Amino acid sequence: MADSTDDVRNFNPFWHAMLSGEHPMLRRGRRMFRLLSPTASDRCRLCFAGYDGFTAPAMRLMGRAPWRRNPHFCEQCEAVLAKERGGAEIDVAMLYADVRGSTQLAAGMRPAEFAALMQRFFQIATTVFTKSDAVVDKMVGDEVIGVYLPGLTGSDYRQRAVAAGLELLRVTGHADPAGPWLSIGVGVHAGKTFVGSIGVEGGNYQFATLGDPMNFCARLVAAAKGGEMVMSEAIRRDVSDDISAEPRNLELKGYPEPVMAYVSRVAPDRSLAA
Repeated sequence: MADSTDDVRNFNPFWHAMLSGEHPMLRRGRRMFRLLSPTASDRCRLCFAGYDGFTAPAMRLMGRAPWRRNPHFCEQCEAVLAKERGGAEIDVAMLYADVRGSTQLAAGMRPAEFAALMQRFFQIATTVFTKSDAVVDKMVGDEVIGVYLPGLTGSDYRQRAVAAGLELLRVTGHADPAGPWLSIGVGVHAGKTFVGSIGVEGGNYQFATLGDPMNFCARLVAAAKGGEMVMSEAIRRDVSDDISAEPRNLELKGYPEPVMAYVSRVAPDRSLAA
């Protein structure tokens, strides 16, 4: 029986081809769905199945409804990816955002009120991730994670992750002079990560992103104060001309040496003060 390393290696070509949009099956499907959904204005970014127009009901019957974790991709494309064992190591950008002081918040609110607050946070985070072409990796407790895949997001996937991080700070009110309606911190990093399908043989498999870059980004967001986006050096190099950031030496749990990170914030919106 092949071990997990063999499994990943054997499926690398499939995953690379699918995530880059160059798999022959995908290319044939795209030609077909262009013909079947000629009037659609909103489509799956992978297979090009139309979400709207007169063929939308037929597309839904075929399992081509928007995927709940990212409506830019359809449920059937997600199912194809999830069914294939293994994955590929590719460079991706990831964005972590979590709530500051959630324990104290929950202690001072009724459970239903706290749940409604988290639901509002998850909804706006999903909107930000969707608009920036990220895949929603996880929404757990008080944390959201978005992953930016170059083959799906575009060659500017790192810049989009940073822009989304700043947008999350804005939509939670950190540009409001009166203060945010929810205090969050953001971490953004990039690196070679396993992207693929994992699970238990005979059980459920699911799309996953794994590796040290994901762990490292989790440490970055833990170091972020409310209203801060903490970027790694890898990310900072790609956006140095676009946004201002101050350097900060950080000691991260699990990493023996201090690391250099860069912190950005959103400027107050003077129109809100008026």
